[in-house]
Amino acid sequence: MTVSGPEPTEQQAAPRRRQRRTQVARACDGCRIRRIKCDNKVPCSNCLGKAKICSNSGAPPASTLTQAHEEIGWLKQKVQQLEAELEQRSNGAANMPTPTHSLSSPAQQVHHVPTGNYAEYGSSKEYSVGRGVRLRPARSMNDAWFGASSLFSFLQRLSVFLSINLQQTHSTHNLLPISASDNKLLDRPLAGSDGDPVRRLMSSTGEFPTTGVYLSPTQEEYFLDFFWQTYHTTLSPILNEAQFKKHYQSLWMDGGKERRPSALVDIVIAMCMQYVISTLHCDAQGLLVEGKDALVAGRWHYWRGQTLLTYELESPSITTLQCHILCGVYLCGGSFHNMMDTSVTLAVRTAYILGLHADPPPDMSDEDVEMRRRLWWAVYLMDSKSGMKLGRPFALQDSSVMPSLPGDTLEAARVSGSTFAPIGNNATWLSFNLYQTKLYIKIRAAYTHFYHTDLHLENDQSIWDDSRALQVGAEILDSHNQSFQEWTDEVPEALRLKRQENGRPLSVDGTRLSMEQFAPLWLQRQRVILELTYHHLIVNLYRPLISFSASPPPETPAAEVAMRCAAHAIMLTKITQQVLTETSILDGWHEAFHWQWNAAMTLIGFIMVFPNAHLTAEAHTAIELAVSVFDNFGAKFSVAANAASIVRDLRIKVEFLARHKVEDTESAQNLQHNSTFNDIPVSGDFTMPDLMNGSELNLFDMAVDIDFWSDFDTLWPEIDNLPQDVQVDNSHSVENMRGLC
Repeated sequence: MTVSGPEPTEQQAAPRRRQRRTQVARACDGCRIRRIKCDNKVPCSNCLGKAKICSNSGAPPASTLTQAHEEIGWLKQKVQQLEAELEQRSNGAANMPTPTHSLSSPAQQVHHVPTGNYAEYGSSKEYSVGRGVRLRPARSMNDAWFGASSLFSFLQRLSVFLSINLQQTHSTHNLLPISASDNKLLDRPLAGSDGDPVRRLMSSTGEFPTTGVYLSPTQEEYFLDFFWQTYHTTLSPILNEAQFKKHYQSLWMDGGKERRPSALVDIVIAMCMQYVISTLHCDAQGLLVEGKDALVAGRWHYWRGQTLLTYELESPSITTLQCHILCGVYLCGGSFHNMMDTSVTLAVRTAYILGLHADPPPDMSDEDVEMRRRLWWAVYLMDSKSGMKLGRPFALQDSSVMPSLPGDTLEAARVSGSTFAPIGNNATWLSFNLYQTKLYIKIRAAYTHFYHTDLHLENDQSIWDDSRALQVGAEILDSHNQSFQEWTDEVPEALRLKRQENGRPLSVDGTRLSMEQFAPLWLQRQRVILELTYHHLIVNLYRPLISFSASPPPETPAAEVAMRCAAHAIMLTKITQQVLTETSILDGWHEAFHWQWNAAMTLIGFIMVFPNAHLTAEAHTAIELAVSVFDNFGAKFSVAANAASIVRDLRIKVEFLARHKVEDTESAQNLQHNSTFNDIPVSGDFTMPDLMNGSELNLFDMAVDIDFWSDFDTLWPEIDNLPQDVQVDNSHSVENMRGLC
């Protein structure tokens, strides 16, 4: 049965219409955060009552196409207005009167250093290549930072590569070289005099330096004579020889028994002791090294000079600056690189205090003008050398205008205080310093361009992780090749190192040297050092293109730059080995040892990345020559002997990996996937475990062993008096270092 209800009325039958919700304007940011009602006033009442900034107070955002066009038109109008104001100000500045009194003479040529926007430090581009590495040197209680251009950074990357391919943890406990600290260098020497003038100088403060081993007048004269034929001609001519000798004679008193204090004389003596004793065999070095390593010879004179320099900090002079520069050379020779960096920084600040960054006024004598210019560019050279070697920012910032380069004319040589004969074609003994400075200017410009170009890398990514970035970096370096070629073409014929078989000087053609038999020794040394400096700087500049993680394919710009890097390292090794074997030019020249160590480790890394390149066979031969170079230096100072043993050990391991990477793909895969080497087929009479017995491999420690071979305490006479809880055990530093790999 169907029950029908009442009929719906007309009003009930019609559908109910939904009421439209009232649209409310968007609340301001402050009201939305506090979840309160906003009245949408400008500003709203809530924000106005609470003294808050209301988002309604700003201009409405462009939410439609029409509003966007209006916004763009307004911005264009604003840009045109600002450009007009800027142009008006520029015209006003150009019409300002020029000062009548200028520090630079209109006739003097002001040198312009090639720089660009990339030369500014402190930007995010500073670490565009890589962030460097932090490590604790064996003689330091604290970590030290070394940038991407340093050998330490390269060794860290090589260490990681070897660890991955060898699949074995290695230590360098048995590879630590015999250093000065092992011989208790801090023991007080028995020689000395309580009547030392420096002790009397310090008596008012109650602080006395440790009694040390100082030279007699005859011994001082012997060592000082070496300075003028070596450092003076082949480093930077920052001393006036005639004035120095006159000053030295005026220091003697009491009938020649005692010399008044002089920081400049002390540091020159220390440098010459370090150099001369390093030319002698260890058995013939005598008592002046106190049974210690030759590289710290003269340290008592060095520290006495440092004591005197503290009194000149507030009122420095030209002599103060000369001391800081020479101290940097002495510390670099002894591998105290952090102290060297600090000394160079002091030299930079002192140069600014003395106003050497401005060209000398025209009323100054020619002699003083040339000396001030040579001093400024010596500081520039040392700052460039320190920054590029350690990978740290330069202390001396490049500016668009610097003093003119020092002259090398016959007139400049005449007023220099030295009496070396001209070397032909208007070249003099000062020409070496001029062209060495020009080389550093060009290399530093390329270095700054490369390390401060934004490569658009991801966070925590380096150039070695991105093959595209490697190609961009190679193109940057290639853009400076013409500048380097111009420098080689400009070098005077008298400074070129002649080659046999019509070989080309300042090239990598591999030809042997032809030494001029009757040329002065200082001139021959200038020729050798200039060419070695050229090859060394190119090796350091190009080495970042050797990548272990993103190896560049052959015939690409990055691979070509890496090949050029290896070619220069090979040429540097050949020259160094021949010169050491046939002459005495490089005997005791510590910088040549560091150059060779740098080249040898670069070649080892090159072989690992390019095991079958056309230069690989030559690189293997060059490493063998490098070992003979270290043996030659090792007969004079122990750190070089340890360098030879480290390279020998590395050469065996690297050749093993390179040979199996080329000849046996299956063995290379086993190296990557197996945890042990017991099943790896090895040709010859040895196996991989035999290679590892009794020798450890950690490239970080190798860098410490060579560049930081000596304890900081070797130059700190009174550290034995420190409390026991303050003294440092170097073994802890080694263990801390080991954890970095």
